[in-house]
Amino acid sequence: MGWLSAWLVLCAIEVTRGFVLDGSPTSYARFRKWNAGLNGSLEFEFKTDQANGLLLYTDDGGMYDFFEIKLVEGALRLRYNLGGGAQIVTIGRDLNDGHWHKVQVRRRNERTTLRVDGEEQTRVSRGREFQFGRLQSNSDVYIGGIPAWYYTKLTLLALPSVIFEPRFRVAVRNVVYADQSSPVPRRQEFNQEVYHLCSGFHCSGPLHRNKKTTEIFTTTLTNRLVKAENK
Repeated sequence: MGWLSAWLVLCAIEVTRGFVLDGSPTSYARFRKWNAGLNGSLEFEFKTDQANGLLLYTDDGGMYDFFEIKLVEGALRLRYNLGGGAQIVTIGRDLNDGHWHKVQVRRRNERTTLRVDGEEQTRVSRGREFQFGRLQSNSDVYIGGIPAWYYTKLTLLALPSVIFEPRFRVAVRNVVYADQSSPVPRRQEFNQEVYHLCSGFHCSGPLHRNKKTTEIFTTTLTNRLVKAENK
């Protein structure tokens, strides 16, 4: 039944442009760099029954700037730094209720706004320079966790403590960027190979869909959360 489970997950990805991570030590999803510069937005929807875990992380390659989104006791917390010191924004409660929730981060120069299900808060960064890193050295956008190789290269993380954040058992869909690469909000297509590092059944290497696939690392693919995609 292993091949059938993998096929069902791929079908869910095709229809909803979403994916499921099981929160195991090797699970995460990787998307292209968010070229926010001075202005941009990033949004996604998530569903989980886990109260604590890393939802999203990206940074400038180990200098100062970073964006970290995580769930803390069911509340969504954005921590970020644009060079003038870390800022924290917390919104919501009981967001681990198994229902879909929409998250959006918008930034315009020194102002950064976090919006969750219609509720929003804005923070103003200190300093004179508000550019988010440099595209050439910025990291990719990671969802649900970050790659294990960062354990041996902590200097490449602007926020090294992110390596200790719990991985997330979560369903995610509709990842959308607006940035300098595309000022108009655009849903992010899968742009890497899909890998299934399975347990409980044999899994023989990467499953290729096409040239536009995202990279999903997981030790156990389940469709428990996918079953409720359209509820």
